[in-house]
Amino acid sequence: MSILKPHNDKIFLGIACCLMAHFLFFIMGWSAKYLSATHHVAEIAFYRNLIVLIPLLAFIMLIPKNRHYAKTTQPKWVAFRATVGGISLVVTYATLSMLPMSYATVLFFTSTLLTPVFAHFFLKEHVGPHRWAAVIFGMLGVYIIAQPSGAVNILGMGLGLLAALLHASMFVTLRNLKSQSPLTVTFYFMIGGTLIPGLAMPWLASPIPLHEAWVFLVVALSGGSAQLCLANAYKYAPASVVTPFAYSALFWSLLADYFYWHYELDLYAVIGGTALIMSAQCYILYREYINKKKTTPAT
Repeated sequence: MSILKPHNDKIFLGIACCLMAHFLFFIMGWSAKYLSATHHVAEIAFYRNLIVLIPLLAFIMLIPKNRHYAKTTQPKWVAFRATVGGISLVVTYATLSMLPMSYATVLFFTSTLLTPVFAHFFLKEHVGPHRWAAVIFGMLGVYIIAQPSGAVNILGMGLGLLAALLHASMFVTLRNLKSQSPLTVTFYFMIGGTLIPGLAMPWLASPIPLHEAWVFLVVALSGGSAQLCLANAYKYAPASVVTPFAYSALFWSLLADYFYWHYELDLYAVIGGTALIMSAQCYILYREYINKKKTTPAT
């Protein structure tokens, strides 16, 4: 008889961190969409990360006892996450600038389906035919979202799917970095997220009016806090447990589209597409439960 080893996961804390992260991501997305009317998305991404990086850099480098946060035992994974994160932020903002927030949010949801696929290739986790079928089924939801005429443009759809791919790769990377401090992961994310769009700033930078300065601050603070919450979510709970709670973002996005942006949404497409994606994700979770039940030794 074997005795199960207690694990260090704190499921409810991980879920709470995930819910807070995606609410803060909604605030960040709303603010970025507002700014995209007068600023390039790369410029928004640059200032979003720079505003957070400056105090974070001071906190880590100027206080000797905090300098260990700049060290990592997984430099390749940290660098990969920072690079992909910097690119994904620009792509995410571009998607939000072209689509209603609810449509963009549903497209981002496909990252929860792609997470086990990426875990298969990057973390060598087994993905059976049931999971592959669920991924295909969930992608039908994306097809439904793409159907309404007028509300969705093709470029926005393509960028939304690309953003989902990048998000999924970051989710898997976060789980692989669970031994690292969330502050370390966030610190290097901010460096990558500042340097990558910063390369284009000599051509894209524009004056920031005083009445928009506070919106840039909101983008930075909400985005930076969300990154910390998300890093903690994947530190305390498995990716398959916390990622479905990203669906809470759809509620906030629908409210913003209806009451603030005044979009005429095809609710049948939004709800139908989301239902397919959520059903596929729930089936993936069910299969994971069945597989663990088969492989877990009796206590």
